[in-house]
Amino acid sequence: MSDDPQFPPSANAADLAQQRALADAMALGQRKPQATAVPAAATSGPGQQLAGEGISDTAELLRLVTALKQAEADSGAQQRTVVIGEFSVVANRVPASFIGGLQGLTRAESAVLRMLGWGRSNADIAMLLDSAETTVRSHMNNVIRKLELDGMRELMCIAGLLFHPLD
Repeated sequence: MSDDPQFPPSANAADLAQQRALADAMALGQRKPQATAVPAAATSGPGQQLAGEGISDTAELLRLVTALKQAEADSGAQQRTVVIGEFSVVANRVPASFIGGLQGLTRAESAVLRMLGWGRSNADIAMLLDSAETTVRSHMNNVIRKLELDGMRELMCIAGLLFHPLD
């Protein structure tokens, strides 16, 4: 398994099993992978991380972003887009299970989602949309409900996936 480019050689067996389950669930089109038990011995040590903690190595993150940009260029995805509100998003950045819900967003909800994907705070979004912060939170809650997300963490992940610039 250490030769597999998807899994770094420093990952332990529990990390690999959890990442493999996530990859298999995504390949089957499931929204959420089946929960797997992680042994207590699978704690993060120096140089290791549990699945879901993200990538802390800047060089690895840069390599992944470069690979994503190359994959988008190779697939010809620049011609295919999905319209979300008044914004167009490259089709391969949109998970298929979310297309219907994303196309049902209002103009304000899609604007909030886009600015959230850019990394803006609630206060910044409220100022840019000339509205109250409570209105912005209301739009975020509507998006969470329409996309059937678990909460703000998933909303931020989807927003970043859709609208965070790769350049």
